[in-house]
Amino acid sequence: MSDLRSSYKILKEHNLIVEFHSGNLDLDSFIDFKKHITLDPLYVPNLNYFVHLKNVTFTTINETEDDVAAYSKFITNNFNVYGNRRVALITNTPNQVVYSTIFKTMQENANQSVEIFSRYENATKWLGIDLEIEKLIEVLLELKKLK
Repeated sequence: MSDLRSSYKILKEHNLIVEFHSGNLDLDSFIDFKKHITLDPLYVPNLNYFVHLKNVTFTTINETEDDVAAYSKFITNNFNVYGNRRVALITNTPNQVVYSTIFKTMQENANQSVEIFSRYENATKWLGIDLEIEKLIEVLLELKKLK
């Protein structure tokens, strides 16, 4: 059983899904979580993503690289579900940056643009959303309690 804990909130007015993850990230749990989001009545394709990974631990490079490749294939194969989108990955450790960079590299020809950030302000600017950082922090604190 995975110890990945994930929660999300759809902010329709910003065309955004905010995700909060903590624990050890594993492929099956992450894909199950992504599928679960698509069942939300507020979900539509082409929503952008703000993915908070600062509380996530990735496993060994070979295992995780295979998982990243499998997840990339999942996203590409489900274009009709996820659409074109921007994905801001929020990290704070070298470990998180390494695995996020592997994922970003594998997405170069996919239906999404991926960037890695450590600062919320830079991520929201890149996403092109007008969301006050205080409001974003409120959402993240709410999601942290739900996990």
